[in-house]
Amino acid sequence: MDFIKRFKKHNLKILKTIGKGTYGNVYLCEKQKDNTLTIVKDIELNIKLQDHKQDIANEVKILSKMNHPNIIKFYYCYYIDNNVMISMEYATSGNLAEYMYQWCPKLIKQQMILFYFCQVLLGVNYIHQLDIIHRDLKAENILLTGKKGVIVKIGDFGISKMLASAKKTSTVIGTPYYLAPELCEGKPYDTKSDIWALGCLLYEMCTHKRAFESETLVGLIKAITSGSVHPIDLTIYDRGLQDLIDSMLSILPDKRPTIKELIGRRILLPMTYSVCLDAGNDELLSIMFEKF
Repeated sequence: MDFIKRFKKHNLKILKTIGKGTYGNVYLCEKQKDNTLTIVKDIELNIKLQDHKQDIANEVKILSKMNHPNIIKFYYCYYIDNNVMISMEYATSGNLAEYMYQWCPKLIKQQMILFYFCQVLLGVNYIHQLDIIHRDLKAENILLTGKKGVIVKIGDFGISKMLASAKKTSTVIGTPYYLAPELCEGKPYDTKSDIWALGCLLYEMCTHKRAFESETLVGLIKAITSGSVHPIDLTIYDRGLQDLIDSMLSILPDKRPTIKELIGRRILLPMTYSVCLDAGNDELLSIMFEKF
């Protein structure tokens, strides 16, 4: 069936293409029944890849079981012919990478960093409680929504892993700049790899630079496995933020804090408590944000 007909069949009007991938595209669509917006991933199943259909089923399973103010909502999934259509919540204000590099080119105030980062922590805490590791936490996957973009939504669970059957896995996957050392070395990993990625994310929010960079993959792996990063500017940010980054970017996974331990840190706890009370509330979060 022609892809336009497939969308029409489910009362969806394609407004624009958001992204293109190997196995399909992502579209911003309008639901013609109520004129609301949704993101639809239109994926063509690759029958040559034995696990492709299972990978899609895994993503749908993960998305469908989650319900949290800081996680992108799953609406529905349709299998049509040799295609899968996954409909999800549309984040109206782009992503954290766009916010950092386009809307806020100067270094972000500490309170604003904490405001966004603590919402990310709440979302990751939720998925870790479900025995799910995200495996691709990065600024581009931290989506912003609400009238002023003050609500954080973690998105793109396409390569997430359920840990119900095995507490550790060793498949190397994810965005190279955020890969934990154990991933680079092909060692087993678990939720602590998400903690490493969060450390990379917080560092990037404080510096507008990646924690680890190189022109080659080999060089990048060497940089990551060395674990050393330039300190953030302590004339702008509190020492507590540097300590937080250092703890998350520990080479040894067991030395990294858990999400719950992070939330309990003195520098994070007050903000986490505040955004938790108003989680998903556009109006109240906007009032808080304006005070920064």
